[in-house]
Amino acid sequence: MDDEQPDWDLPVSFASSVEIVPGDNPGVLLYRNDTGRYFQLGRSSRMFVPHLQEGTTPRFLVQRVSERFQVRESAAARTVTRFLSEIREMGLLDVPPPAKGLRGRAVRALAEIPMGRLVLVRDSSPPAASGRQGAWGNLARIATGVFVGVIALVAVGVAVLAVTQLLDTGALGGASVAIPLVLLLHLTIHEAGHWLACRYYGVTVPEAGIAFWFWILPRPYVDRSHAYRLNRRVPLVVITTSGIVIDALNAGIAGALAFAADDPTLRALAAGVAYILLMTLANDVNPFLPSDGLHAIEAATGQHAFRRRAIHYLLALVLRLPSSHHHEFAGRRLRLLYLGYGVLSLVYLAAVALLVARLVVSVGG
Repeated sequence: MDDEQPDWDLPVSFASSVEIVPGDNPGVLLYRNDTGRYFQLGRSSRMFVPHLQEGTTPRFLVQRVSERFQVRESAAARTVTRFLSEIREMGLLDVPPPAKGLRGRAVRALAEIPMGRLVLVRDSSPPAASGRQGAWGNLARIATGVFVGVIALVAVGVAVLAVTQLLDTGALGGASVAIPLVLLLHLTIHEAGHWLACRYYGVTVPEAGIAFWFWILPRPYVDRSHAYRLNRRVPLVVITTSGIVIDALNAGIAGALAFAADDPTLRALAAGVAYILLMTLANDVNPFLPSDGLHAIEAATGQHAFRRRAIHYLLALVLRLPSSHHHEFAGRRLRLLYLGYGVLSLVYLAAVALLVARLVVSVGG
């Protein structure tokens, strides 16, 4: 298989590191045990999986698609080529991913954010996710979710009011050295929330430590990727959003302290902490990074590669790039979700710009 198209008569199969995750998952859930990453193939890919497990040739897959869907072999060849190219790029085949041109490397750079990791705690237990059933009924769980969501929104509102009305960096003085310590404590609580949610649902946590986004920006992390093995979406949404809720609540507490404080320095410190925690919340819902917000979107939609596929779809529309196999078979609902992701990303950029502008105004007096 060269960089342009498959060699139709050479056998191809899944890489030896690829495991097919059993369970009632939408599409086909694959796990690369060499990297610890999960990939979800669409329902239309089910017919290819048994053949790729045993080893087959692209020509045979073309014949199968042609016979099953009663289409010309030329059309079937395009479908097979797109599918094999996509999973080859993911590293799921026993053929190395192809070299990329400048435009292809730019797309991959946008979809795959570089991230170094310093592992502090490691659990070598086999991947597991029991997904224990809660004691409450559906109505009680919905009511609880709505209640937590409302409290989180109110907390964010209090923090925003404190930042817009009380933030004064000039009044901080030496008290500003406390902000990094408070932030470190907050991030520890944030990750502890993910860990506790994973343990509640019986999800193995293989490692925890410090991640360096773009090899520069550090922050603690908990690897909760095995939660993708959960067959129900509610536990996965709870696990992914637990940190976001903690961000909102802590920002609200800091904002409330800013309004309650009489001392100008303490008021400025609390407002500064509220601002930092709002920025932390903005980072944790960042749709461009593998953030909690992105994982929550994936959990709610059942699409484990949502960001990468959404970016590819949007770039294909804007730059007139060829569509992938996945996008060729994506339904109208999924395409609308990708467009919604684009709108959400623009709204996110606007909100972050407003927060940054508020800090600039505060610094400038």
